[in-house]
Amino acid sequence: MKINCWDFMNCGREVDGSMVKSLGNCPAFTFTSFQGTNNGFHSGRYCWYVAGTYSKTEPKCSHLHKIEDCSKCSFLKLVKNEEGAMFQS
Repeated sequence: MKINCWDFMNCGREVDGSMVKSLGNCPAFTFTSFQGTNNGFHSGRYCWYVAGTYSKTEPKCSHLHKIEDCSKCSFLKLVKNEEGAMFQS
């Protein structure tokens, strides 16, 4: 498995992460339906597709206050680059 969003962003929202008590677990970490997508753990390399990590009316990703939307996220760009033709958007 490759680096997942919570590791890249160092948000502390993975299980036993430093921010779980105040922010809760990240939905990408707990949503297992995309296990392995883009070579990630649970939905860790497909976070932009998971409900609750981003909403146009209320950002829930702890790093979205720094960027306008997921398409500008440095992690999404990294995953696209690493996965190349195998990238699942």
